[in-house]
This record gives sequence, structure tokens and C-alpha cells, in this order.
Amino acid sequence: MAAGLMLVFLPLGTYVTAYDRSWAVLSARGFPDFTVQFLVSTLVTFAWVSGADWLHRRLNYHFGARLEKWGPTGANILTALPIFLAGMAGIILILEANQWLFYQALNMAPGIADEARACRIIYGLFASLSLCVYMLIANHHIMEFTKEAQLKAEQLEKENLLSQFNALKSQVNPHFLFNSLSILASLVKKDPELSELFIDRLSRAYRYILEEHESAVAPLQKELDFLQAYTFLLRTRFEHKFEVHLQLSKTTIEQSSIPPLTLQMLVENAVKLNRMSEKEPLIITISEESDMLIVRNKYRPRGQEAHSTSLGLQNIINRYALLTDRPVWAGEREDEFWVKIPLLH
Repeated sequence: MAAGLMLVFLPLGTYVTAYDRSWAVLSARGFPDFTVQFLVSTLVTFAWVSGADWLHRRLNYHFGARLEKWGPTGANILTALPIFLAGMAGIILILEANQWLFYQALNMAPGIADEARACRIIYGLFASLSLCVYMLIANHHIMEFTKEAQLKAEQLEKENLLSQFNALKSQVNPHFLFNSLSILASLVKKDPELSELFIDRLSRAYRYILEEHESAVAPLQKELDFLQAYTFLLRTRFEHKFEVHLQLSKTTIEQSSIPPLTLQMLVENAVKLNRMSEKEPLIITISEESDMLIVRNKYRPRGQEAHSTSLGLQNIINRYALLTDRPVWAGEREDEFWVKIPLLH
């Protein structure tokens, strides 16, 4: 800021105060006159701007609350006034020091015919410069305040989204356990040996939930491994009435991710909402299309939907809304029900 101000001020000050404005005379003063003045004036202006910035911060810290009652315009005027007076007092001292440094200590030629007139012009320029400095400092503080407020707003939004996401995940885990225990309850009396195998697979599945419960997304490979354990639990209950077919490329499986338990919830919804029998088994197909995962099945709705505490599809939609701008799509296509979920990378 100091160097930029001097790049503007020094040529302007030299032009309006010089008695001979010819190029030959002005160019002859380029070195060492202008060079030394620029370096010294930049250092002095840096100290001046730093002092004005410090004074502005102190005034706002001690009197900011009191100045608010004057409104933005009044507060700016009251803040600018002491900075302007302090700046002009410093300018007088600086100009006197410059006079001694340039024209006595360094013995430079003044190049000015009317020194009194030149001093008035320089004071006027510095007064304007002082107001420019205040405006630049005030604008800098406004930008700092705006950036800080924006960062705080983004942090609050992030914390809010994280809180929402954790709330959604907390609804999934106990729901899965509740439904799995319901299946187990139906098997214990009928087949104790199968119940033991069921418990083993259930422990594997729930281990996955415990490993991924803190994660926003999980690798698709791990989700499919978990789905395999879960579908075993369902086939144990429904025997030959239920199947899951995978039609995914190796690249997609290895490079993609989705929110944990997404496939489990979609499969569970299909089982809950559709009729199935040995003659007409429920076949769920999981395929891919344009960076989307498609879960579809024949739509044969039950006469009355089974009771469930799951948020199901809405939970998946809400979780995806917190992770990406790409939406989840669900609806009927001919005689099938489709759910299209974005693959994350």
C-alpha cells in the first residue's frame, strides 16, 4: 500500500511543484533524486499507514460500541477525524525531515521556484492522501470483518450439516439391528443350527457397521461385501423367494464410494414393500449407468405395507443431499421400481 501510494503521489507532487516541467529537466531528476525520495518516502509512508491502522483498531476497540449510535456515516467521520489530525501532524514533521534530508544532508537541488506555494500544494496533496489512507484502511478492515463473518458462517453451516448427518446415521444403525433381531427371532425355534450360522453372519455384518459408523462414505467394495452378508440373512428367512443380482464393472467397484448401508436400506425397502413367492421371487438388480448406481426390482406392492421404523429412501436422499449436489432419483419405470444414486469418488 505504501509503495503504491508513493508511485502515484511522487510523480504528481513533482509535476505540480516543479518550475520547469520539461521532460529533460524531470528525467534528469530520476536518479538519485526520485529514487531516494521513493525509497525513503515508501518507508515513511509504511510507518504512517501502520500507525493509522493501529490507531483505527484502537479507536474501534475502545469506542466502537459508543460510535454505533452515530450510524455508519457518523462513526466513520468520528473515526477518520483523529486519524486525519494525527496524520497531518505526522506529515508536517515528515516534510520538515525531508527538507533537511534531501536539501541539506544530501545537498539536492530543490527544483522549486516558489517554495511557499509548493508547501501548500504538498500539504493539500498529503491531506488528500491522508483521507485515501483512511479509506483504504477502513475498507481493509471491512473486508477482514466480512471474511471472518463468512468463515464463521461456513463453519456453523459445516457443523450444522455434520450434526444433521450424524443424526441420520444414528437412525440407521439401531434400525438395522432391530430388523435383524426380528429375523433371528423367527428362526430360533424352527432351526437352532441355522440360527447359529445366522448369528455369525449377523456379527460380521454388524462389525462393518461399527467400523463405518463414523464415516460419511464407504468404499463400494466394502458395501457390497456387507450386502452379501446381509442378503444371506434375508435368504435364510425367505429361502428361494429372494435374490440379488450384481451387474457392476470391476473399475466401478474398486473406485467408487457410497454412504454406508445405502444398499442394505434399498434392499430392505424392496423386501418390505413387495410380494414374493417361490414362483415369483423378488429379484433385485444392482447395475450402473452414467456414474450412477441403479437398484431396481419388479414392482409388486403388498396389499398393506409392513410396519417399519426405518426412514428408508428418505434417509438416503437426506444423506446424499449433505454430501453432493447430485440428487437421488426414485420412481417407477414400466413394471419396475428404480432408485438411482450417485457414485462418489
